[in-house]
Amino acid sequence: MESNKHALVLTGVLLPGFEAAAVWKAVADYFRIDQARLDTEVRARVPMAIKESEDLADLERRKAALTAIGAQSEVHPSAGGNYFVLVDNVPRGPLPRSYIEQRMRSGTWPADLKAAAVGSTDWRVLSTTAAGLSLEPVVAAPIAGAAVEPDTVAAKIARVADSIASRKDQPLPLPPGDAIHAGFWRRCAAWLIDNLVLFVPSVIVMLIPILGVIVYFVGRWAYFAMMESSPAQATLGKRVMGIVATDGKGQRLSLGHASGRYFAGAISCITLFIGYALAGWTSRKQALHDLIADTCVVFDTVRPGEPLPTVRPPMPWYGWAANCLLLVVAPIGIVAAIALPAYQDYMVRSKVAIAFADMQSAKSSVAEAVISDATCSAEIPESTDPLVASIRVDGKAPDCLITLTFAVDASAPAKLRGQAIELQYSESGEWTCSSAITPKYLPSACRP
Repeated sequence: MESNKHALVLTGVLLPGFEAAAVWKAVADYFRIDQARLDTEVRARVPMAIKESEDLADLERRKAALTAIGAQSEVHPSAGGNYFVLVDNVPRGPLPRSYIEQRMRSGTWPADLKAAAVGSTDWRVLSTTAAGLSLEPVVAAPIAGAAVEPDTVAAKIARVADSIASRKDQPLPLPPGDAIHAGFWRRCAAWLIDNLVLFVPSVIVMLIPILGVIVYFVGRWAYFAMMESSPAQATLGKRVMGIVATDGKGQRLSLGHASGRYFAGAISCITLFIGYALAGWTSRKQALHDLIADTCVVFDTVRPGEPLPTVRPPMPWYGWAANCLLLVVAPIGIVAAIALPAYQDYMVRSKVAIAFADMQSAKSSVAEAVISDATCSAEIPESTDPLVASIRVDGKAPDCLITLTFAVDASAPAKLRGQAIELQYSESGEWTCSSAITPKYLPSACRP
């Protein structure tokens, strides 16, 4: 069956008006090839077929993209096989037969051009016929640099060229780039959305004693690791923000890799979250756990085998809204969570202190009664404080006991309702205070 594949050939010719340095750098970025490798393995050996596919529309899009950055390319049918050719004793290719035939018939390449089929080390002279190209045996023709064994040298060139062809499609580490890697604030918004999604389920499961804690931690791992290793490559928060998690080469994470990334996040936490802040400073926007696990968080337009995007998507309005919620509302909530209980405690202590002042006046009356009449009977004025239900004196002199009882209605704070403070008089004239009320609400004289 005849092949429907076509090949995209990078010719090595630059379009007018473009500078070589800028063009080749753009080509390296477009195909995710290291600049040094591009120079030694591609640029020095063009023309070369850099992509073969049955998707002709995709190849035409790539051709248009290369044209836009100033690099000439052509699309040719792959029927007839692919060859390496020797031009000026330098191996070029692999190249489809149709491209080689076009160059030979136009006179650009010589009629005695030598070639070897991909995977072969048998170099032969190519000739054009009515039916296309044919390989004819060639007497061991010297190749530059060959001393005694030209076939061995030719075979070596073929093996090197074949090795280049086999490696050019291997994924390389993602390069830095604002249009590739998601920044700190976009990742921060995604993290907040994820935690809002998990908030209600987390509260519910944490109500279950012991088992709830286990379910909570297992659930968070399953949410992040399983979703980031799924075909979507993203949690709900990341999907909303248009970003995905990948390995360092832009490939989909396995479940084990995603799990390693999740647990490495604990290190970013115990560094007082500085590990997360690294996503705003590193060249590939990697947090500490990304550096440990060799992962990246990139825009969802970055896909394996596809050209890298050159335009950075704008931050959506809801991303900024989420960050404002984190930076404004959350700190206010934290401050309120700390300050409000402290204020409430202060108010309870002040109410207890006011009520305790009534006991102080009662102390004087009881002490006089013990000294003068050897009784505990003393006139105690009724308290005007609505929090105080009663103040009474009990006991037999000199062991007199003053008891202040707080009201049980809503006029008293919940922590004081029905509670009592007792002052015990002793023969030595000393008073001892005791109460079941939480010590932090009591006057200093009554604290243990």
